[in-house]
Amino acid sequence: MRHPHRLARVVGAVAVAALALTACGTDSSGSGDGKPAVVASTDVYGAIAKAVAGGDADVTSLFANPTGDPHEFEPSAQDTLKVKKAAVLVYNGGHYDAYMEKAAEGAAAAKVDAVAQQAPQGENEHVFYDLPTMQKVATAVAKALSDKDGAHREGYENRAKEFGTKLDGVIAQARAIGHANPGVKIAATEPVAGYLLSLAGLNDVAPARYTAAIESGTDPAPADIAAANALVSGKQVRAVVLNSQTESPVTAALAKTAETAGVPVVKVTESLPAGVDDYVAWQAGNVKALSDALAPRP
Repeated sequence: MRHPHRLARVVGAVAVAALALTACGTDSSGSGDGKPAVVASTDVYGAIAKAVAGGDADVTSLFANPTGDPHEFEPSAQDTLKVKKAAVLVYNGGHYDAYMEKAAEGAAAAKVDAVAQQAPQGENEHVFYDLPTMQKVATAVAKALSDKDGAHREGYENRAKEFGTKLDGVIAQARAIGHANPGVKIAATEPVAGYLLSLAGLNDVAPARYTAAIESGTDPAPADIAAANALVSGKQVRAVVLNSQTESPVTAALAKTAETAGVPVVKVTESLPAGVDDYVAWQAGNVKALSDALAPRP
């Protein structure tokens, strides 16, 4: 979900913190144990970085709250100092994590911007659900770490390849959903998982004005709410995809409508769920949830 006013406030907070930290020490570009320091904007990108880093680099995620909204995150001065001292920064880009983009402007670290890895670039900022692009992010992290720490280049490159191979399996599972359910319609309350839904061959028919309002953090117009509920109550969709991290009374009501109609609700998140610290496992779980929701019922 995108909250423009909150993002502007966060960018301002980072700028002030960055100015306060300009004179703070030297840039070691490493952690206390001598390993390269990687700072990720969220735990999603932190998980990808950890998969590549193994034990050869230290990874810190600024936002790691399974029940919070990453758009509302305001980094502390200490967070900004971590960015300043990092060897590698990994973030979404596209103004999704504007606090990191702003802090990265004055940092000497190598920068891995996920949106910049996407080709062709889409309008949906939630590229962490674009699995092929996340394979490219892992490769870019391996290169950035190798440039900073050539002694462990082979390890970084091998782990990035292993990550990509594992994600190939999840990509195949996602595509299998579309093969088994050609042309199936679903309704997503907002486009958080849009790239994954497209990969799975699913047709999101939720009213555009409804999803735009939810994504911007406002309530849709009554007519758009009625249209979304009619889709679900009339069983014109096979599943509802809901961002559980930013659930509102409006989306909760749609989920209730789905429950009453017997339409499955698939919950997705913008950060790793509690108890999950592996990106591939997280996305494999999302794919399984979609597959189970669309499975034939007796």
